[in-house]
Amino acid sequence: MGYRDRWVYALLAASAFALYFRTMSPTVLDGDSGEYQHMAYYLGVPHSTGYPLYILLAKLFTWLPVGDVAYRVNLFSVVAAALVPPVVYAIARRLIRQRVPALLAAFALIVTPSLWGAAAQAEVYALHLLIGALALFCALRWYQDGAPRDFYALALTCGFGLTHHRVFVFLAPALALIVWFNRARVTRAMFGRGALLVLLPLILYAYIPIRANQLIAQQSPVNWDLYPREDAMVKGTVSAYYNNTLYGFFNLVTGFDNRNKLGFKSPLDEADRLNLATTLLLDQFTLVGIVIAALGAWQSFKRNRREFLFLLVAGAGVGFIAIYLRGTSTVYYFSLAYLVVALWIGFGADAIIRFAARVPIKHFTRAPALALSLVPLTVLVLHFSEMDQSQYYLARDNAQAVLRDNLAPNAVVIAPWEVSEPMRYYQFVENQRPDLLVVNISPIWPQFERLMKRARELNRPFYFVEFNPELRSTPGPRSVQAVPLPLLNAPQPRYALHDARIVPEVDILGYDLDPDPPQPGKPTRVLVYYRANARMYPMYSSLLGVNDLTGKPWSDYPGFPASFYFPTYRWQAGDYYRDAFTVNLPADAPAGLYNLDLYWYVYDLDTRKPDYNRESRVALGEIRVGDFTTANISHANIMRVGPAIAFLGWSSAPATNSNTLDLARGQSLALDLYWRAVREPNEAYTVFVHLVDANGRVVADADAPPLSGLYPTNRWRTGEPLRDRHTLKIPADLAPGNYTIAIGMYLPATGARLPIGITNVADSLGLTQVVVR
Repeated sequence: MGYRDRWVYALLAASAFALYFRTMSPTVLDGDSGEYQHMAYYLGVPHSTGYPLYILLAKLFTWLPVGDVAYRVNLFSVVAAALVPPVVYAIARRLIRQRVPALLAAFALIVTPSLWGAAAQAEVYALHLLIGALALFCALRWYQDGAPRDFYALALTCGFGLTHHRVFVFLAPALALIVWFNRARVTRAMFGRGALLVLLPLILYAYIPIRANQLIAQQSPVNWDLYPREDAMVKGTVSAYYNNTLYGFFNLVTGFDNRNKLGFKSPLDEADRLNLATTLLLDQFTLVGIVIAALGAWQSFKRNRREFLFLLVAGAGVGFIAIYLRGTSTVYYFSLAYLVVALWIGFGADAIIRFAARVPIKHFTRAPALALSLVPLTVLVLHFSEMDQSQYYLARDNAQAVLRDNLAPNAVVIAPWEVSEPMRYYQFVENQRPDLLVVNISPIWPQFERLMKRARELNRPFYFVEFNPELRSTPGPRSVQAVPLPLLNAPQPRYALHDARIVPEVDILGYDLDPDPPQPGKPTRVLVYYRANARMYPMYSSLLGVNDLTGKPWSDYPGFPASFYFPTYRWQAGDYYRDAFTVNLPADAPAGLYNLDLYWYVYDLDTRKPDYNRESRVALGEIRVGDFTTANISHANIMRVGPAIAFLGWSSAPATNSNTLDLARGQSLALDLYWRAVREPNEAYTVFVHLVDANGRVVADADAPPLSGLYPTNRWRTGEPLRDRHTLKIPADLAPGNYTIAIGMYLPATGARLPIGITNVADSLGLTQVVVR
């Protein structure tokens, strides 16, 4: 290795680390990544193949004094991925010989979504690619140099590869090919030592039964009464896929427990996967990159057919299993095949640069290298926003939304994989709600019914976590909630209803708002509480309608009472249930009073649609929406307005610290007026905001009921302050000069103004002077 190459290795590792670190996920993740994050902390046993090498190495990173534990495990992926490009460069230098093409090959791989995505999250794929790249490098160096140490290094690397990820098995044909090419150099003693070195890392698999037995020994008798299976497997410290037997161990470490994912369901499924493979390949390198790789494959074939065959078999073996294995991580299964494509891009770049060197144009030889660098740069730009996970907090927010959902002590919580794992992270790592038993099973599985039935027998709270809408692919925001099935105690809603029956068998007890009051542009949960009076046999769907006080509809939120997976025909008489709707009013929704209307529809199980002709409706009530705070009054000026209202002061935008405003013709002034009800007003008054000249003539106005009619004064509560915004536009043709803003209130039916002040002489208040330019 030359002096310059050492600098290139450092440059590649630093560049990759900088990119991956910049776009790395900052905290806990969902699904498999969340599982690795909490299991690395306490040394658990994850799903097949158990990944003991990954868990033990990730455990070392949990001791770093930076970020939270999830951040540190994510950082492990960044480091592992950043070490791949220098290895790829070393392989390319041996195959292509030239430094610039080898560098382009490494950079082409750095920005592929497969390596980049593996680096940005706590996953096993970055380490898998690093081990695979090291195996290819050791094999190539042994083939070229013939040093026994490289053969032994290859054998040891293969052992670690087999300890880590099963896709590594499909490098075996390519590695066997190298051994065949070098068979004259392999002695019986070398072969025996190599076999031992392959087997040596497999000892790490002993970690699985040893650690599983330790975790199972911590059995909770409470949970054993609930569900007669090893507690560690129910609560997730040991994968639920694992059975603590020799057969169970074999199934886990071989991945046979996932063999149902192998194969094609149909010719259409086969075509879809081939189409997906093509799409993913183009996504990694662009069409230009693939053309260069095709040229490079031809150049590789012409230069050294054995080395070409080695790369081809390696890429084809990995590509085959990536297509044949049905899974959501297909792009990562292809990663070693993409490594081969990146090497062929290096070959193609070398051919183009060599051709350019023969063109008799001064300084032209540098142009191809610069042009070729645009290929990885293009991929970088195209994918940066997609791959940037630095602001990804969704898994954390979903888990916290459930953990803070007033779950009863010692509850059983059934959650989907994307929620259960970040919840378990907070339980096991952050010690948040360790009393909960979080179980990952599907509501359509028999285990769900058995757990729910047994929890009811033991009087243990039981919740089902569900998304609304359920599918990730559904447009728009998704909310998550923990549905009690049922509530064990009678609810005490803040907004109680009396004699509100939506169907003959169900009473509506009331509702809560979280937060209260709701704010435009921010999600608010509306929690509706029911009591079942008798069994019912239609299945109902529900819908929450939100309308403002003028009757304008703002949004509808469909769902199912309690849960689709626990339909109303399963409700038991005397039980209490809770429904939750996440209301997302747009940011420009005006503050004021809004009506909540709840609808139930008979749900047709044949068509899987609500029957809107069979409707039941209950008006839940009025809710206040918006910011009513009076904390930001810039000009306090308490003044009595009529017998029931007090004026508190005003603020403006543009803001002013004086009693004079300087405005241009055509400009608009946002004026916030602050009021408080001294006692409940009996009439609905209109607020007037007048711009008057020196003669008292009104030249512009912004008259309107408070909050544009959405909160009339006769609905005000005693002692309640509120902010009332009026927008006054300065006429474009108004003569420059000095004007005054005057405000007050009047009864719209008669035009009679309310007196202002203690003496009740004035009927308007001069608010401020305005200089119009």
